[in-house]
Amino acid sequence: MAATIVEAKRVIVEIARALPEIDTDEKAARKRIAALQAEHEKVSKELELVSAEAKEELAEINAAFKVVSERVLLGG
Repeated sequence: MAATIVEAKRVIVEIARALPEIDTDEKAARKRIAALQAEHEKVSKELELVSAEAKEELAEINAAFKVVSERVLLGG
């Protein structure tokens, strides 16, 4: 059991070390949060556009597949 606790502590320490440094200044922290929110909004909009384009392309591919498969199955 002690080995399990030691291993859990080691994992927690590794995770904590991987975290970015925290600004102790509240104003700097708020500025960083605002920048991250703006970046998140920008990336979300970009993802929505790419997703919409992919859906349109998939619809075109499905339509083309349907036409080809009907021609093959119906022999025409």
